[in-house]
Amino acid sequence: MKGKTPHSPLNRDCERLLVHFADPIRRPLPDIPLPEPEQIKRLVAAADNHGVLPSLVRGLSDLIEREAERAGEPEPPALKAARSELEAARLQLAYQTGFQIKTLYHTRRVMAAFSAQGVIGALVKGAAFAQRLYSEPSLRTFTDADILVPVEHRFEAAEIMRSLGFILSEFEDRKGKDYHEQKWLLPPRHDVMIEVHSNLVHSPKLRGTMSIRYEDVCAAGGGDCNDATALLFVAATHGAIGHQLDRLQHLVDVMQAARGVAGPIDEDRLARVSERCGVTLAVAGALELAGKTFREPRCINLARKLMPSPFARLPGQLLSPGLVVRGQSQARGRGSWRRKLFRQALKIA
Repeated sequence: MKGKTPHSPLNRDCERLLVHFADPIRRPLPDIPLPEPEQIKRLVAAADNHGVLPSLVRGLSDLIEREAERAGEPEPPALKAARSELEAARLQLAYQTGFQIKTLYHTRRVMAAFSAQGVIGALVKGAAFAQRLYSEPSLRTFTDADILVPVEHRFEAAEIMRSLGFILSEFEDRKGKDYHEQKWLLPPRHDVMIEVHSNLVHSPKLRGTMSIRYEDVCAAGGGDCNDATALLFVAATHGAIGHQLDRLQHLVDVMQAARGVAGPIDEDRLARVSERCGVTLAVAGALELAGKTFREPRCINLARKLMPSPFARLPGQLLSPGLVVRGQSQARGRGSWRRKLFRQALKIA
């Protein structure tokens, strides 16, 4: 899917609100005044880019009601303008929810067809996280669906996708290279995308030192790709390897898994599979950054069990909460060198 336009930079208070409201657990409102309408517009755009718009809308609604109680009658123009921005965000969410329902419908068609033809597949990433890691699935947005299949089943999977009416979206810069990822679009609108993966490490350069196959995700889950440990394994590696943790949504997925929302984490199994796949730094780095951003000790404790040595964890210090918060803004270029170094560290860790 097309990338979103970088949002205008936020002021310090709005950055704090963005992180506070990104947490799916409803916490007491911070002692921060309601932003001006223009800043609210920026805050909504930032939350959308970071994939945390549902929880931001919920929190912003609470903040507006608090300010309304303090202001009394008649309601100030700034408060009315804030309500208008909130309603626009709610409408945007309604469209987004409808699109996700449509995507899930077609994903179920695909999974049923795979099963009927004996093709093994597991729903991973966004749609799976929404169902397993959030008290309300609507709190976790996604723009496509991801299915992981064993390498030996990918050609049969491709034939099934074609039989269901999907067409393969090909990229000029990927010709002649095996990224273990196929993006399938559904005509005539081409708005529904289902990605079929046979390895969650797509870059051929990175796959020289790391690899995450269907069998690895199953092993992380003790034989179940939907197990809590498997979900944490996928959330951390997807965010760190695929995106260098440039969205709050990735950190929230990791945090929710570490909190045990989908069940207890088997630390030994997570460590064993992470080491075997060459992704221990990616998993530990994602956990530590999630812990620092949201002040969640369970994330930090687990990260330090995976990598007890402070020296080994040094590459993870390249990424900071502030860098993540500004990762979808027009100012994101200032920290790009840190992300590039982190990616290089993943190759040699």
